[in-house]
Amino acid sequence: TLTQHQPAAMLFSKSSLRSRWLVLALTCTVMTASYYSYDIPSALHQQLSDYMPQSSNFERNFNLLYTVYSIPNVILPLFGGNFVDRYGAPQCLLAFASIVCCGSVLLSIGVSNKSWEVMYLGRFVFGLGAESLCVAQSTITSDWFEGKDIAFAMGIGLSISRLGSIFNNITSPKVANSRGGIQSAFWIGPILTFSSLFAAALIIFVDKRAIKKLQKRGGDVA
Repeated sequence: TLTQHQPAAMLFSKSSLRSRWLVLALTCTVMTASYYSYDIPSALHQQLSDYMPQSSNFERNFNLLYTVYSIPNVILPLFGGNFVDRYGAPQCLLAFASIVCCGSVLLSIGVSNKSWEVMYLGRFVFGLGAESLCVAQSTITSDWFEGKDIAFAMGIGLSISRLGSIFNNITSPKVANSRGGIQSAFWIGPILTFSSLFAAALIIFVDKRAIKKLQKRGGDVA
């Protein structure tokens, strides 16, 4: 039976489950890995200049890493939102995170082979998933939180996710300037984004379990 302190609408929503905080932590993990990987080139600008074949076009080549990332994101988030509505935010989060991981791997391969072309391909693929990843993450947050908690949860998500950029700015130069070199610094990105796939997959599991729990709760009340 319903209690006087628990409205019926909340009883049958995911916001009534304590696992919502686990979901928030998992989405933050996915986004932190994405932000970390995205900012690696900017943190290693000088190291890349010394590492890549000497050319008067270095600045142009470097800036293209961000241009090719941005090109698909002029319109892709619109399609990403459509995919989220059609196939579900948790499933799309995993799909977009997989694309981000592939892009990060290609970028690192390009760096290892000193190939701007492969690096551009990696950044383009990365861009195909990164911004749509934000759409899926926001949808999941709004699905699991209600009322005033939504703004609070989104604030937490944005703050923690941006820690990825901070960690990158601290870690990447140290790794690049150590015995590991610039290649090792770039390969941290694929490691983190690959690890984030497990967090995205766990969100799908928790989401499905929550739906079953709420359906059972509805049967008990009925």
